[in-house]
Amino acid sequence: MGQEEYDNFKQRLKDWMDTHPDEYDLFEEEMNHKDASGYQKIMSLAVLLVPSYQKIIRQKVNQGTFDDISDIENLFTENKLAQSLLNELENPNNGSTVPAVLAWLYFGQSFERMVEKGEELRKSIDISYLQKFMIAATNKLLVFRSIKLGFRTKADWERHRQMMQLVDGDSVIDWAIENFPDEKKKAGRKKTDMSLAEMFSHRVEDKELLQNRIEEYLRTKHTNQDLARLKIALDELEYIKPVEIKPLRDALAGQYADKIQIVGERGIQNAYKELNAYIQGKGMFVKDYGKDREAIDGIKEFLSD
Repeated sequence: MGQEEYDNFKQRLKDWMDTHPDEYDLFEEEMNHKDASGYQKIMSLAVLLVPSYQKIIRQKVNQGTFDDISDIENLFTENKLAQSLLNELENPNNGSTVPAVLAWLYFGQSFERMVEKGEELRKSIDISYLQKFMIAATNKLLVFRSIKLGFRTKADWERHRQMMQLVDGDSVIDWAIENFPDEKKKAGRKKTDMSLAEMFSHRVEDKELLQNRIEEYLRTKHTNQDLARLKIALDELEYIKPVEIKPLRDALAGQYADKIQIVGERGIQNAYKELNAYIQGKGMFVKDYGKDREAIDGIKEFLSD
């Protein structure tokens, strides 16, 4: 599908949403229900359009091979799933859910809601192991395809996984307090006066150890790009509260200025902007690709080890 065809396709979906608001709202509401009716509807649609889907899942269960899902992706390609959905959009049958499904996939929080519902069902005691395997494979496929198609990034899924873990845990109040907007400071005290230790989140159990690890990193890695990567790593680990480049740079300078020369904020901001740039054609951001992702993951491993 060329860019022009893709733009026309999205416009058709928007037009359908404009002319069928009640139908779309009803479908979205169904997908947000506590019961699994919406999820089952999507799964049934997948089996209807690709009859061999259920069979290949059973084969994977018997073989115990769920690490590689390329055969499932190939199955959908061979069955021309995308073309079937497009045809259904052009000539919908009475009662067809395909237009609502496609609109939801493109404009709603579809991937996240499907994965969330799948996880709820997978943890249920009322379903079989075969069904659990099917759900696990489907969730993996959803994550892989959303990244491959450019709808989500790996970092998006890491953040969503952290949020899912948060709401299942006992740290919601801590999270709510830490993310509350800063109260107005007294005159004369600037927002950038926060120390590095004060920026650390509740996830950091040993602040001194983390400060030492950051110092060790900065002794050999102190370019604009190095500090931009450090900021991304700290954010992804949720080791620091939400802060901009300037206060973090100032805090690093205040902590290590007598040992390490910290570069200026403007250069770090430019490097940070470049790392968060979107790569056309690859469906991901610069920070999630190649050597930059390897470097950021390396920093995360070093800081959290």
